[in-house]
Amino acid sequence: MTKLSIVIPCYNEEKNVEPLFKKIEELLNLDKDLEIIIVENGSTDNTKNNIFNSHLVHKEKIKVHKIDENIGYGHGIMSGVKVADGEFIGWCHADLQTEPKDVYDAYQKNLDTLKNDRIVIKGLRKNRNFFDNFFTFCMSVIASIIFFRLINDINAQPKLFSKDFKNHLIDYPNDFSLDLYFLIIAKIKNYKIINHNVVLKNRLYNEAKGGGTFKGKIKLIKRTLLYMFNLKKKIWKL
Repeated sequence: MTKLSIVIPCYNEEKNVEPLFKKIEELLNLDKDLEIIIVENGSTDNTKNNIFNSHLVHKEKIKVHKIDENIGYGHGIMSGVKVADGEFIGWCHADLQTEPKDVYDAYQKNLDTLKNDRIVIKGLRKNRNFFDNFFTFCMSVIASIIFFRLINDINAQPKLFSKDFKNHLIDYPNDFSLDLYFLIIAKIKNYKIINHNVVLKNRLYNEAKGGGTFKGKIKLIKRTLLYMFNLKKKIWKL
């Protein structure tokens, strides 16, 4: 069995495909007992062609899961998670602000705990500006109050968990609320959440999809708050 599957959703990332695949090749040269799942998440640019035209040495270790029409960030990631064969599964983004190796490093550092305890691992971002940190802090406080559970840096990557945990990820959202849902389910199911420090790098190309601008953050806040209250209602019924 493959020990670790890394899911990477790609939506309109045509310029990031080449540097992403270089990072993947570097990681596979380090450890070949990995599975990389690239989710072509219904891109409208040239991402799909760039993926399939990439010249790869370790093609047998890289699966490309194609989605014809973009439904959302959460749907793309979970489509990859569902086909993952690894004993442990993680995800990160294609923009290389956090890299596939960040998932691998989190796995290596916490391997014994992953094998023996009920834990999930999430990133804790370093090297961020004040505005982004403040926004993240406020959302974390709001989420902690609503769900009566301590939550921090909700959208930080990577996320990492055992294959058994994915059986709990049933009623997941298709949008950017997936990361919040992941952490809340972990709390409800009595998994310990372990933070893994990652240095957030500058995005190479394009804008962030989930709230990179002030306007984008406002939209994300509204959507996330609505989802929080709807999820809270579902939890009350459990």
